[in-house]
Amino acid sequence: MPTYREFREQVRRRKRKRALRRALIFVVVVAAVLAAAYGAIRLFGLPGADKSQSTAQSESTAQSTSQSQPVPESGSTSQSESTSQSQPAASLTAQGETAAWDTMQPLEKTLDQTVNSPDFRLLAVPENGQVDMKYFDRTAILGDSVSQGWNVFGTSDMKEHAFVCAYKNIGPSQVVNNEVADPGDGSGREPEAIFDTIINSNPKRLYILLGTNALVRNDDAAEQSYLAYYSQMLDKFREALGSEVAIYVQSVTPVRPGVSQPGLYRERIQRVNNELAKMAVEKGCYFINLHDVLSDENGDLREDLAAADGVHLNEKAYPLLRDYLTTHTVYNPENPYLEGSPYYKAAE
Repeated sequence: MPTYREFREQVRRRKRKRALRRALIFVVVVAAVLAAAYGAIRLFGLPGADKSQSTAQSESTAQSTSQSQPVPESGSTSQSESTSQSQPAASLTAQGETAAWDTMQPLEKTLDQTVNSPDFRLLAVPENGQVDMKYFDRTAILGDSVSQGWNVFGTSDMKEHAFVCAYKNIGPSQVVNNEVADPGDGSGREPEAIFDTIINSNPKRLYILLGTNALVRNDDAAEQSYLAYYSQMLDKFREALGSEVAIYVQSVTPVRPGVSQPGLYRERIQRVNNELAKMAVEKGCYFINLHDVLSDENGDLREDLAAADGVHLNEKAYPLLRDYLTTHTVYNPENPYLEGSPYYKAAE
């Protein structure tokens, strides 16, 4: 799979070629119109026809042809727009069917900076150097029972740094409504109002992983409700935390084939992740593709990382997730990059 930077260069080359092709087409059309007009005059000897009429006709035709050509997009006005322009992706075929897991098509971008037909793997934050774990000292992690593994298992040191706010059986709607939930035995805290707890922790960055519970039902209404509440949740966090806080939307984690929950299956999870990636980019957030480290070649949860139910993760998964998160952050000169990383700076 090409890297983020390779895709960015490919997009630039395609835009240059597209502009050149359109210019050539324009010249050819104008020449053809002029030649046809001249040939008609010579062949039929149109009485009363003058050069000004022929020229006006050809210019009018050329102008309409030029106007019909789409104008190539250029420039960007924000980081989120730049991200969506420079990372092409697609997950749908022309007939609207889900594309194969190992195929990709160019991303389609509209003039109002929205993203059509995204592929979450290409809209995700790429590998970008490795940060020290103290990077997570001012980080809040919001999630459901999947994120509770940070507290439950002793295979990762994430809970020693991040503020883990993980609650069983919650989705975006519970966060938007600021419901009270139990953060679990591993947290050492009492039941708390979810949204207020995140805001009061005054985080420098927020990581969100929600979806396993909200997508259990296999119907369109549940999926659309989940996405609508997720959008409201991001808006609410952005308003309360301000633009300086980085918000990372993590992909819904894969599951093993044939799990008992009817709404949790590969194609649906991939479709939802496409929408989450699009949503994150359009709202100025960042998307983290956890499938890079958790899925097998088919896009299913790796068997060696799956809990007995095929939905949750076992203790082996969390060190891998920790290492993945430390190497997939958006560049900031204040990040504590480890020695050997591209952006490492020795202490002065």
